[in-house]
Amino acid sequence: MSSVIEVANVSKAFGPKVVLKNVNIQVEQGESLVIMGGSGTGKTVLLRIIMGLLTPDSGHVTIDGKTIQGLSIPELFEVRKQIGMCFQMAALFDSMSVFENVGFALKRHTKMTKKEIALRVDECLAMVGLKGSDKLKPAELSGGMKRRVGFARAIALKPKILLFDEPTTGLDPVMTDVIGRIILDLKHELGVTSITITHDLKSAFMIADRVALIFQGECLAIERPEAFKLNPNPVIQQFLRGDADGPFLQDPPPPKRTPQEANV
Repeated sequence: MSSVIEVANVSKAFGPKVVLKNVNIQVEQGESLVIMGGSGTGKTVLLRIIMGLLTPDSGHVTIDGKTIQGLSIPELFEVRKQIGMCFQMAALFDSMSVFENVGFALKRHTKMTKKEIALRVDECLAMVGLKGSDKLKPAELSGGMKRRVGFARAIALKPKILLFDEPTTGLDPVMTDVIGRIILDLKHELGVTSITITHDLKSAFMIADRVALIFQGECLAIERPEAFKLNPNPVIQQFLRGDADGPFLQDPPPPKRTPQEANV
């Protein structure tokens, strides 16, 4: 297999705050990589660098054999058309219907007829379990439905790569499971290569071929789920336990209170 996405020695800082330090990640054709880590550890920044929306201070990103740093704007645009981005809160256009949201890129970036666009929108909505919802507005959708419309919009142009930024944030456990299954279905039906950022361990291990953990800007591990769970690194084990005690937090947690103190 060849790497579809290669992140090579990528570093990024905003002023004195170093967000990423020499991150190296390769994602193979058809692979589902999940990236986890604490809040503010640079996961979303990494996705933006992969998209070419941010420029790293050092290092580079290669997409399907093309190093995106240094590409002209038209060349970068062509690369971006191969990538479907699923934003954290769906980022739908509130004034547009579901149909208009999903068909937006098709209308803007293709020469498809209205009938062809309608058929493609219907196909994409069916893939995420929302067939028949095309006339609804975002205000009429639940949180889970909005995420799925976002997925339908992301796959409309038939991308080779899907990027999911916290797709289950704020959702209940049942809808989180539904979203995880849809991500798996899209992988199998479309054969896409994907990177998912999530804090949800159950969802992560459901969809991941490999799991990575970013801590203090560095990629501590990138392994298959079974190996990741057994990794003895104390940061990884603390993250898996969800425990405040350990090296994961830069600031020490507050001391544990006795039942008597808690009732004061």
